[in-house]
Amino acid sequence: MQYTEPTLLTAFTDGSLSFAYGISPLLFVLIAIIACVAVWFTYRKTTRPLTPGWKAFLIALRSSVLVLLLFLLLRPVVTSLQVSPQETYLGVIIDDSQSMAIADMPGGESRTAAMRQALFSRGVIDDLSESFQIRSFRFDKQAERIADASELNEAGTASSISQALEYVDGQLNGLPLGGLVLISDGADNSDIDPAIKAQEFGTRQIPVFTVGVGQDEIPQDIGIVDVSAAETVLEGSVFTIAVGLQHQGFEGQEIQLSILDGETVVETEVVTLGAEGVTRRYEMELTPEREEAIVYELQVELQPGEIIEQNNAYSFLVDNSEKEPLDILYLEGHPRNEYKFIRRAVEGDTSLRLATYLQTGPEKYYRQGIRSPTELSEGFPRDKEELYQYEALILGDIEENFFNADQLQMIQDFVAERGGGLIMSGMIDEEFITTPIADILPVTLVEENFLPSHLRGGIRRGSHPTGELYYPRLTNNGEFSPLLRLASDDDENAMLWRQLPELQGVYVTGRIKPGATVLMEHPLLQYQNQPLPIIASQRYGSGRSMVVATASTWRWQMMMPFADQSQETLWRQILRWSAVSAPERITVEFDREFYNVGDEVNITATVLDDSYEPDNDATLWMQTTTPLDQVSDTPMEWDISEDGVYRSSFIVEEEGVFNLLVDVASAAGEGASDAAEKRAAFVVTPSLREYNNAERDSGLLARIADASGGQYFDINNVSQLASAIEFTPNAYSREVQIDLWDKPWILALLISLLCLDWVARRLKGLS
Repeated sequence: MQYTEPTLLTAFTDGSLSFAYGISPLLFVLIAIIACVAVWFTYRKTTRPLTPGWKAFLIALRSSVLVLLLFLLLRPVVTSLQVSPQETYLGVIIDDSQSMAIADMPGGESRTAAMRQALFSRGVIDDLSESFQIRSFRFDKQAERIADASELNEAGTASSISQALEYVDGQLNGLPLGGLVLISDGADNSDIDPAIKAQEFGTRQIPVFTVGVGQDEIPQDIGIVDVSAAETVLEGSVFTIAVGLQHQGFEGQEIQLSILDGETVVETEVVTLGAEGVTRRYEMELTPEREEAIVYELQVELQPGEIIEQNNAYSFLVDNSEKEPLDILYLEGHPRNEYKFIRRAVEGDTSLRLATYLQTGPEKYYRQGIRSPTELSEGFPRDKEELYQYEALILGDIEENFFNADQLQMIQDFVAERGGGLIMSGMIDEEFITTPIADILPVTLVEENFLPSHLRGGIRRGSHPTGELYYPRLTNNGEFSPLLRLASDDDENAMLWRQLPELQGVYVTGRIKPGATVLMEHPLLQYQNQPLPIIASQRYGSGRSMVVATASTWRWQMMMPFADQSQETLWRQILRWSAVSAPERITVEFDREFYNVGDEVNITATVLDDSYEPDNDATLWMQTTTPLDQVSDTPMEWDISEDGVYRSSFIVEEEGVFNLLVDVASAAGEGASDAAEKRAAFVVTPSLREYNNAERDSGLLARIADASGGQYFDINNVSQLASAIEFTPNAYSREVQIDLWDKPWILALLISLLCLDWVARRLKGLS
């Protein structure tokens, strides 16, 4: 309920009017009626004739004078609830977050400057201090006590009104609290509805008065909502950056997005803005140019008329530092061009290690890329521990009888449980149809006898339709997939694909499985009304699988100039894709994609043993290096509710790149060095939260006031605040009687009526 200082009108309305001499208002009304009747009798006969209109006017005028005199003589009083001066406390809570620095007030003033002018310079707080003992607080995501407004700095990176109300409640608990004044733009970005806490204040008769600062709508603004990018990339990879933009006032306008590495612009793109108030995502592609953790800055071209500039730039981290190579096991059934050129594709790429086991003849095998003389010395791994040291597996023209039943099941577990990748390249033996391999692949396997005659024979018959030359066709998914990217620019990528020579031969599989994705298909041949897939992929359990249903990608190198790297690029990207889904023995994750100064960083480390099972017996230490090169060591505690999971957290106090080294001492760390430690990095950037959706939220502030029994004020009518607080009932209000008879306006009204009566009678010649 809203209150202000009682007046004669409000006293009549709420029934709080009475007379000091004990006469009831009803008796006063009766006496007033009698007085009016008496005046009417005196005007029945006049010394000079009057028209009915003048007679009525004079009767009304004289009656008003008599009634008003009677009203004053009876000494009218208004009974009201009012605070006891200096006996109660008033909490003043001021928003000190970054959004209060937005200069959207008249004359280009910031919100804080307008608040200081309206409440402090014009004496509103001084008026309140005459009735209350004032306690002042500032808040952003945390609240604290302040002496006065000079301690505000508009630096908070988040706003939590609920936390501020909770803090003030704890600080003033036990004091006779008569109310709270909350001054804010209402741009609360916490997850807790502050009206809940306000309602709690209301049940204790502590009203919350809210004062809204800022514009209800920012007329012109373009803001970066978020940026999503791969936190970790491999050397030479093209990766996608997704940018979320929201705007007001620029619908249909073209703007430029730029990505900078320091002062150097590394990528630009012109995009067209969509509908107002709707977050729209735009994609850009980038290839890191040096091996280290790189902080990029995304910039949105500043437009004329934009009020908020801070949300036009955003920093994000891409970790392109040198890493242990991904281990891939490649089994090949016989020497062929595809084998040679796949191996050639990874030469010089330190991010990939291709350990190959090539069958050169009956019971003859050749190993390449091995780490030690014992690696693959007994052929395909005989147990999970040996197989699970790899992140991906390639099977090229290998026959089913090369494996025993246990090994086939182990391959399925390798993909589904270990999270590894499986690539089938070239001809697929029909005997795999009844094995777990058929379950893993993204296509169904069909016996050759069940195929139409023109599809039989697969890639073995050069004169057959399935063995003819063809230009493969990228599907919509393939056209935009990072796996098949030859350039970041769409037009350049399409041009490079048109320059590639034809492939020769396709192996016919069955239909695509539900959930699988076709990236490349045959331009002419179909099976059951579906184009024959050349490259298809799918998720399987924790891992992924792919079929490359041709053995002629080597032509993309042999038929092109020596300097062309298209075939190498494509196979490197495919191999990385197959391997990156496999978890490492130690993985480090953060609870958010980005952090701001003052945020709590929660780090989760997952540790696996030699069998890639969760390890609960590890001892973990986390070494943190700040942007200022300060180093600290912190133990990580095992989360008893999750196997193999260890956690730690700390508050970041500065912007820049933080580097972490998680060291593991346990049975899980007795193998290779990469199983004993893990490096990770994150970046602390300037916050965008306070600049997106930064318009004044009058609705939220009004809900807070209503829930507590207070009142909402706009900054422009805040002069009424002191009166409203003083006469709004609270837990410590007392009943007072306010005299009305000596109000200046009533005396002025009486004198005016008497003068008007005298002038009117003189005009008509009455005595």
